[in-house]
Amino acid sequence: MRRKPSYIIVTVILVLLAVFFIFPFYWLTIGTTKNVSQLFQKSLLPGDPSYLTDNVSKVFAYQGGVFYNWMANSFLYATVGAFTGVFIASLAGYAFRRYDFIGKKILFMFIIAFAMVPGFATTLPLFMMFRDINLLDTRFAVLLPSFVNIFACYMMVSYWNQVEDEVFEAATIDGANDFITFWKIGLPNIIPGFITLFLLAFVSGWNNFFLPLVVLNSRARMPLILGITTITDPQGFPVYNLTLTASFFTILPLLIMFISLQRYFKPQMYMR
Repeated sequence: MRRKPSYIIVTVILVLLAVFFIFPFYWLTIGTTKNVSQLFQKSLLPGDPSYLTDNVSKVFAYQGGVFYNWMANSFLYATVGAFTGVFIASLAGYAFRRYDFIGKKILFMFIIAFAMVPGFATTLPLFMMFRDINLLDTRFAVLLPSFVNIFACYMMVSYWNQVEDEVFEAATIDGANDFITFWKIGLPNIIPGFITLFLLAFVSGWNNFFLPLVVLNSRARMPLILGITTITDPQGFPVYNLTLTASFFTILPLLIMFISLQRYFKPQMYMR
């Protein structure tokens, strides 16, 4: 069967785009197998495998194993912040779905409006607030802002609106209170949406660089994405091969999580 020219053009464009997006990951991967001098050579081939083990061992042994602290901090900030923020958002979505109250539409409009505000715009007010209550250079300064996830609130309203009225009516007839209706009946119906928003919030928390940069001073409390930028030699110069190796471990948990949980992705939206 003869292919149409438009089909061939689209295929070529998609292949080029795929190469464009995959190449940085390939370059990062082969960079872990090179030393500093080899990184600046014009070669797209992997280096000596012995450099890989050497780079990995140096990264994990850097500054007495501070890399483990960075990794643990990132998991703490991303996991606790994402789960708490999405859970609170699910409570808000349930309230919007089940109850009619004064100012409901206006409040939802405010949620949409605040969801459009970039996170960078709130960094300075957060810094000043945490300074006044003595929370600077603490893990709470990174965690607390992630508990308020406006985008998740907006999306949860959409996910809760997909639950049919008959489900809630049956729960009411069976004598279920709000807690039982939410926890055992409603929440299982929005699990795909919950996991999708959790993954998005986890990635956002894992890649959160600017806020920790502003509110943290202690290296032991830094997340991984911020800590790897401080890897230097004894003279204070960047060690690029170690930074690249540490960067590889920065993206590895995200890849594993997306691959293992991708079957739960549910991008559909439904508005009442």
